[in-house]
Amino acid sequence: MTTRTSRDARSLIVVSRDYGELGFATSFLRGQAFASRAAIMLPDNLFASNTTSFLRGPGFASQAATVLPGDLSADNGASPTIPAFQFRTLRDILDLVNTHKPDLVFLFSGYLLSNQRGVLSPESLDALLRYLRERGCRVITSDPFLGLAPQLTLAQIDTRMLTSGQTLWERWRMRLVLRLQGPRTKVVGVRSLEDVTHLYPTSIPPRGGNVPMVSFFNPNIVRAAAELRAARDALLQADADKLPPRWLFVVSSTDLECQHRLVGRRKFRGKVLRLLWHALAAGRRPTLIAPASILDGLSSKVPDLVELLSSCPLAEFEERLLEAEYVFYWNAFSFSQLSRLANELPVFLFDRGHLARTVKPYYEIARSCHYGAWEPPYLDQTHPFDLRELAELAARQKPAMRMIRERWQSSPTPDQLVDQLMGTGVKPAPA
Repeated sequence: MTTRTSRDARSLIVVSRDYGELGFATSFLRGQAFASRAAIMLPDNLFASNTTSFLRGPGFASQAATVLPGDLSADNGASPTIPAFQFRTLRDILDLVNTHKPDLVFLFSGYLLSNQRGVLSPESLDALLRYLRERGCRVITSDPFLGLAPQLTLAQIDTRMLTSGQTLWERWRMRLVLRLQGPRTKVVGVRSLEDVTHLYPTSIPPRGGNVPMVSFFNPNIVRAAAELRAARDALLQADADKLPPRWLFVVSSTDLECQHRLVGRRKFRGKVLRLLWHALAAGRRPTLIAPASILDGLSSKVPDLVELLSSCPLAEFEERLLEAEYVFYWNAFSFSQLSRLANELPVFLFDRGHLARTVKPYYEIARSCHYGAWEPPYLDQTHPFDLRELAELAARQKPAMRMIRERWQSSPTPDQLVDQLMGTGVKPAPA
């Protein structure tokens, strides 16, 4: 009997509403042989703005063409693409499972598909997992909680952060419910995911009990970034007088809620506004990608040179991310930081982020898992930028980034991982 490999595997990728998980899925697929037989499902908030850019974004389609079988290339020389489908309900997913007949189903992430902002109810997620098992599919989920979910209790949660973004009444009601449940109540675990293989983009976390865990590293994110930077450097060189270096500021919706809880809505908006003006004073071209709720109060207070974006297709985001001189985050573990670090591009932080502040043991585990215990550089967001200081901090990051990338490269490539999963997984039942 012929051994089935990644080139034979049929995969289905289901992405939650989280933008970082879309980046995770893209990183997993980019330039891999198994992507030629994959299909992807996106929820409504990601489908409309990302379908085209996801399939043919910078580096993605061209990289895929270098490794996919030649007979998949279109006659006109265009790169092969991955079919994308929108889903709103469990039925949409089940219908595509029946049509596509996947061997492997990747959930990015099963935990986020059924949380309070998810697309599916917990019952629908349970039903999906049962159905996939009945069909003999191997199921894999990404895990934003780094193995903590099954054991995490209320005593390890900052409930102020857990209720951020909710109305005063909703916060009061949730805190009352949580208080009545007691500190030992488990609050994150999803029982039906506990025997599902968990997938990580860097290294396997140092804990997790009996949960099966795997990791990968896709070397194509380094090559794609190098090619993109070369093109952008040529453009900047040609238009040096017109285009000052870009500084990118990234605020996700959860980052924003976290900062609102910590410092207040008006005060945080004021801090962001001052940062943009400080960047202008440093001779830089700032771009802020943030929820519309904060941009509405800033658009009339900054010049046109400042780019304000409430949404950004993934391909366009990657362009800005990788050509920026510096990128600033309010989250120590945003997924997009991985491609910056892998390519030795400096990042700066203003805060640890929502998950690190909500889940008490998370920060040290994430730092160990992703960065090998390296502490990323933090800045005081109330101070003007000092170009010399930033340059020195950026230079100091280089050796750490090289060490981190070498650590990540010890994980298999996505194709190698799919080969492993196909070799150890249950074969699907005949249609």
